[in-house]
Amino acid sequence: MPTFYGGGPIETVSQTISSEDYANAYYAAYCASSPLRRRWVRAGIFLSAAIVIASCIPCYRAHFSTFWVPCGGIVLALALCFLFGFVQPNDLKKWGARLYRSNALWSIPQQVEIYRDSVVIKNSYEQILEYWTDFSMCMETGSAFIAAGGRERELLIIKKQDLPNERVEAISAALSGAFAARYLKSGH
Repeated sequence: MPTFYGGGPIETVSQTISSEDYANAYYAAYCASSPLRRRWVRAGIFLSAAIVIASCIPCYRAHFSTFWVPCGGIVLALALCFLFGFVQPNDLKKWGARLYRSNALWSIPQQVEIYRDSVVIKNSYEQILEYWTDFSMCMETGSAFIAAGGRERELLIIKKQDLPNERVEAISAALSGAFAARYLKSGH
């Protein structure tokens, strides 16, 4: 499908997205949308709160005969630290897998054609044209390229699996040029 700039696609990728791929991409996009959504930032905030509360116990004891209230605050802060550090990431991945299962079209083998200004996603039932300006951001992880916020597809996932390095570098260059400051590169 020709786009505004004409010519053929920069790269074409044939792939099938699994539930695990979608869940991991959903979680990565969620974490990349804000620093406060990252698990260790949230866990660190509540761990710091527990330390601050613990450091205030001597002052609290000078005014009150018991210290159960600060101990309760410490337990609550540590419980929230555990929740945001270990429980919530798994819940978000489960939610991503549930979203994946809600749309049968996502599990069909697809072909992704990457153009300078857009992407075309084709499978046996649909053909979607999305412009890069429709997406809010794009990130590159060790296993995939993830564009989030599209009109037709909330997440566009382009898996790196089985792609030679030259093709991965070509896709990376095309996406980093299209997204500019909205392009993030992650190590995992």
